[in-house]
Amino acid sequence: MEFIKHHFSTIFLITIAAFWIGISLGTKDCPSCVVVNMAESAFGANEDQTARKPELPSVKEANWTAVDIQGNLISSTDLEGKVGVFVYWATWCGGCKKEIPDLVALREEFSPDEVEIIGLSVDEKHKDLKAYAEAVGINYRIARVTPSVVEAFGQAEAIPTLLIVDQEGRIQFRHTGIVNKDTLSERVRSLLATRRIDREFGS
Repeated sequence: MEFIKHHFSTIFLITIAAFWIGISLGTKDCPSCVVVNMAESAFGANEDQTARKPELPSVKEANWTAVDIQGNLISSTDLEGKVGVFVYWATWCGGCKKEIPDLVALREEFSPDEVEIIGLSVDEKHKDLKAYAEAVGINYRIARVTPSVVEAFGQAEAIPTLLIVDQEGRIQFRHTGIVNKDTLSERVRSLLATRRIDREFGS
């Protein structure tokens, strides 16, 4: 009713026009009711745009598994209590290649006991990822994307797409494109510091 009060004159004019021109609305509802619904949808689209934004998928809601290039199984349970840095990438992607040195440096900066870094390849199955990783000096874990990974993290619309997940399995950062080392370090360090504070105060 509040909507009708604010937009009464517009709805009235549209309703009269609908009757006058003889438009068939193809519904059992009265023309004025349909017009109200149409107008409310149009006017309300911008009012609630933020609220309708889909939330980032949470790893905690779906268990995922993958196998790294060493043949070892990786799962969501392996990352419990750790900060996870994940990147969708491919060997043929120029931006991905530029980002590799920063991820290598990030791996050297933080302990594997606190931070896990995993490159999620979207390469074709015939691509030898192990040989490529050795050739370019990748020091973090590499695995192919699996359906359970996509269910947990969502599909990457473009690559590279990088995600940072906190110690409880919640996605705290998602970015499509290259992310520089300083930004990565700052975000990871922030999550680690938050966990240490929580432990000190018994949270």
